[in-house]
Amino acid sequence: MAENVRPGYYQDKEGNWQVDRRSGVDRRSQEQESPYGHERRRLFRRQIDREVYERDHKKMIDEALADFADQHDGHL
Repeated sequence: MAENVRPGYYQDKEGNWQVDRRSGVDRRSQEQESPYGHERRRLFRRQIDREVYERDHKKMIDEALADFADQHDGHL
C-alpha cells in the first residue's frame, strides 16, 4: 500500500489523518521588537496588573517630585 503524504497533516495510531498544529509559523522564533518585550508581556499578563503597576509608579514619581521640590525650595 502506498503511503500518501499530506502537508500540514499527520497520521495517528489508528491511521486517521489529523491536522498538524505544529506545522504553522512559530511566533516565539520571530524577532521581537524590543529586547524587553517578553518581560513586559509577563509583567502585564492581566489588566489589573497594569493598573496596579501604573498607580504605584505614579505615586512614587509624585513623592520623588515632592522631595525634590522640598530640597530645592520649590524651584527646579
